Amino acid sequence: MMRSVISLTFDDGLRCHFEKVVPILDAYGLPATFFLVANADWSLKDGQRHPRWRKTHWNKKDVQLLKNMIQQGHEIGSHSVHHRHPYLDRDPLYEAQHSKQWIEDRLGTEISSYCYPFCHFNEPIKAAVINAGYGQARWGANEVYYPFEENIDLFKVDCRLISKFGYERTRGNFIGKYGAEDVAGWSRPDCWHVLMFHGIGTIKDGWWPIPVTEFERQMGELARMRDSGEVEVATFKEGAKEFRHREIARGELRIEAST
Repeated sequence: MMRSVISLTFDDGLRCHFEKVVPILDAYGLPATFFLVANADWSLKDGQRHPRWRKTHWNKKDVQLLKNMIQQGHEIGSHSVHHRHPYLDRDPLYEAQHSKQWIEDRLGTEISSYCYPFCHFNEPIKAAVINAGYGQARWGANEVYYPFEENIDLFKVDCRLISKFGYERTRGNFIGKYGAEDVAGWSRPDCWHVLMFHGIGTIKDGWWPIPVTEFERQMGELARMRDSGEVEVATFKEGAKEFRHREIARGELRIEAST
């Protein structure tokens, strides 16, 4: 029996991820995937009404931080150029392709994972992501567990939205409560489970925030599960790679056609 595989993913390139999340992950030795918006704005301008959430703006200090994160075992992925409508539907190939090139040019490494902004997905957008050269993409928030013996669409990988349960509503946003998330429930034998995080801290940090103390509790429990051999924590790219390896072993690897 294979261990459960869990992937931690963080959306929007929010400043709180670098200031609060990365130190906790590194302290526990947990790798994660960070999906970044490929523009130099200082805050996330997504067309929605919310506080000014600070994000990476790709100065030299940010670039060096991201390179250091990659060396620590984290993955950097793309989250489009604009992260807002109508750009996502108007020119999906530009959003996928240009964001990939933007990040690769600055970090000097291949970017193979994409995250659909707002979990907005349709077949033209999926085709654009495939044609832009990505290897896998994440969307959704439906808590899917993917058994490793099955084939899955690696360009439509669903995930679990952290703080979806056990939250309180504050000024139009949802704030996760301490202790509400069932970390043990993330694990299911022989399955891949992807988690989606946004703000870590307060409503000033991002969508669906959870307190730093709650995030640290979750990571501490996850690290104990890893140390006991119950789970493996892998980047989104590595989780997808496990499915490809198994499909190859079964002689069932599918070739995605460009459309």
